[in-house]
Amino acid sequence: MKFDCVLPFEWKNGTDKFHFKHIKFYQATNLNERIVSLNQLNEYDLIFIRGRKQAIRLLEKDASIGKKLLFLNINYNLNDPRIMKEVNYLWKNSRVMFFQSTPLADRFKAYMRHKKVDSDTLEKKIKVLPQYVQPLSKEEREQIKQVRPLHLLKAGVIRPRYGLPVAVRAIQLIRKEYPKARLHLLYPSIVNKYRLESEPFLKSPGVVSHGEASAIDTKKMIVKAGIGLALLYDNTPDKTPSHAYLSRVLEYASLGAPVLTTRTPGNVDLFGQEYPLFVENEYDILNCYKRLQDPEFYESMSTFVSQVGKAFVGKNAVEKLWTTMKEVHQEKKSKGR
Repeated sequence: MKFDCVLPFEWKNGTDKFHFKHIKFYQATNLNERIVSLNQLNEYDLIFIRGRKQAIRLLEKDASIGKKLLFLNINYNLNDPRIMKEVNYLWKNSRVMFFQSTPLADRFKAYMRHKKVDSDTLEKKIKVLPQYVQPLSKEEREQIKQVRPLHLLKAGVIRPRYGLPVAVRAIQLIRKEYPKARLHLLYPSIVNKYRLESEPFLKSPGVVSHGEASAIDTKKMIVKAGIGLALLYDNTPDKTPSHAYLSRVLEYASLGAPVLTTRTPGNVDLFGQEYPLFVENEYDILNCYKRLQDPEFYESMSTFVSQVGKAFVGKNAVEKLWTTMKEVHQEKKSKGR
């Protein structure tokens, strides 16, 4: 069995503690040209690609790839005709369409049913492939001493809908009872239009603005702080979060950090309707924070989110991709193709 991976940057096996066997990595400035040339050379059984624009450009270069294309649909908007025209094109010209959560997949299935697509086709062609996370080892976690009182940590790109003002107001309320509590902010960037508006929040009392941190340092800081914060305020009906937002929620969970988060379809699917740490405003965050000061409640929540997060650790999450690959390959063999 052979796997080739084409990336826009140089990547060496073992980086960030990811170790792979049977995989050869290629760096390419033009990904699609390299994929097409490698496909002509190797006659791949399957080609997996992430991103709508990337997939369309690939098919424009070689339409025959569609019969072997596994496409990961990161996001879509049923109310945007341009986006849905592209999604429908990829639906017709791909072997399997993956989504990153069950709600995203179910919503697309309902959309396709309105187009009179039969259930067997939907079940065969639409799959869920969750975001992967890579946690710290047990030994690494045991070396980290958690702060007291617990801190909040909010990581990811800073943008208007991710609730920075709510988080800052929450830490101000918390510090009236727990003066040493802190809100840690880790962010690779700030959306340009929001930069000036966000600056006063970054300098607020109790807020520690770290900027960008490495993947391993981010994980260690999450464990040390003890509580993850992931807020989404979105006025669209589906409340579809970004790829990075989903990744962060899963990373908190896999590290055993109880997650204070807003009630989105994806989060409800992940944690269940009765998850006690769903929040809407700063007062909810305060109340949840106070509950988590109880060691027994904290431990129960840490254990719960850890169990949820296990399914998204790379070695477990990849099983869904692997199962789909085997099913598709077996189908091709049975048809003699």
